[in-house]
Amino acid sequence: MDRFDGKVAIVTGTGRGVGRAAARVLANEGASVVVNDIDSDVADSVAREINANGGTAIAVSGDVSTAQGADDVVARAVETFGGLDVLINNRLVSRDRPIAEMTPEDFDFVISHNLKGTFMPTRSASVQFRQQRSGRIVSITSDAGLGQVGRSNYAAASEGVVGMTRSVGRDLGKYGVTCNSISVSANRDHDCESAASLAVVLCLDVSSHVNGIVFGVRGSDVWTYSNPAITRSVHKWDQFTMDEMDELFPTLFEQG
Repeated sequence: MDRFDGKVAIVTGTGRGVGRAAARVLANEGASVVVNDIDSDVADSVAREINANGGTAIAVSGDVSTAQGADDVVARAVETFGGLDVLINNRLVSRDRPIAEMTPEDFDFVISHNLKGTFMPTRSASVQFRQQRSGRIVSITSDAGLGQVGRSNYAAASEGVVGMTRSVGRDLGKYGVTCNSISVSANRDHDCESAASLAVVLCLDVSSHVNGIVFGVRGSDVWTYSNPAITRSVHKWDQFTMDEMDELFPTLFEQG
């Protein structure tokens, strides 16, 4: 297989799940892969496995939710392999608790890992991508933002990745760079393998027209989510008074 022959990819969060599966698929398809995980032993293990199976990979451990960590991973890719073509973000953790019991530390931990851990590598890679006027970004997220009990922090981070995907796609689209996201409903092996295959397809040249889209994966099912749209509105030239709001607000929910 040589769909990615000569291409260079970074995959974060390769310790498990979609990240690990995507790194393997990319390597099998000919890409030189930089595997990243905050756990150096895990990153080394994945890189050794890829190399033992005839692929090409290096391990770069470090915290990509920091500017230094993200910049280091991108720099190593460029220095070692001469460039960068693909970034797959898979930095996901959870600390589930009902909202009344969730601590600020619980919230900050998930936001830092999941949302900032997606933003920082995307920001670092975008500099390289913009200069070369090409690149593919795929960020793994979840559908927790649709509403899941005890996951307000995870939901906030997940919806943040969704919004970032749409915005980055617009920011970088004019440079020939695409940014898409995949929402994985579960961390089962079957879901991860399907999501990894989809992530790799989104990084092919044949997917260059697909940008700013959020996909969903559950088992063997793949779908796209629609972008939010305004369904009904009321308008006024100046600010609404409370009396006007009393009258107009119910019209937002009228049928027909």
